[in-house]
Amino acid sequence: MLVLAFVSQKGGAGKSTLAANLTAYAASDSKAAIIDLDPQASISSWHSLRESDHITLLTSHPPLLSKQIDKLAADGYDLCVIDTPPHNSTAAATAIKEADLTVIPVRPSGFDLVAVQATFNLLGENLGAVIVNAVPSGTAVQEPAIEFVKESGVRLLGTVGQRIAFQHASNSGLGATEYEAGGKAASEIKKIWKAIESIL
Repeated sequence: MLVLAFVSQKGGAGKSTLAANLTAYAASDSKAAIIDLDPQASISSWHSLRESDHITLLTSHPPLLSKQIDKLAADGYDLCVIDTPPHNSTAAATAIKEADLTVIPVRPSGFDLVAVQATFNLLGENLGAVIVNAVPSGTAVQEPAIEFVKESGVRLLGTVGQRIAFQHASNSGLGATEYEAGGKAASEIKKIWKAIESIL
């Protein structure tokens, strides 16, 4: 079973949005679960809006995480995605330890790039990769962010644009690939998923 943790020590980076979208896409042809470690419960709220129930939702706390992952693996799941809260090093560190890959979203702004270093430090020897997220269209603001990530020594999975389709999809309990399969947001999610598969 593949375990992905979505981690950022800074709020607003887009962890929950990316976790939901990638899980929704992967669940189209695999048995997927998502574990909500975040007290804000964004993933749980999104899941409650879904008409389809082919993604299993679990809410959790760091001490329970390992046992829950073991049970999902024993029950034949192909994918487990963990959404973590910001500003909680215990939850983040626990999720990173359990994950095959830690996905780190970062927005392409100076404040976000400074803040992401704390998440890089948490990684230690564990495998991590960055998504430069919510890139405004028609700009080149992602270029310094991409350069920063490359210089940090952490892998780059790709970039995702700031697209209204993500908001419309999440408001309906959908992923972008379910909401608008041929749209740009869906295309970006598919590319990110391919990049994850190529690493693992």
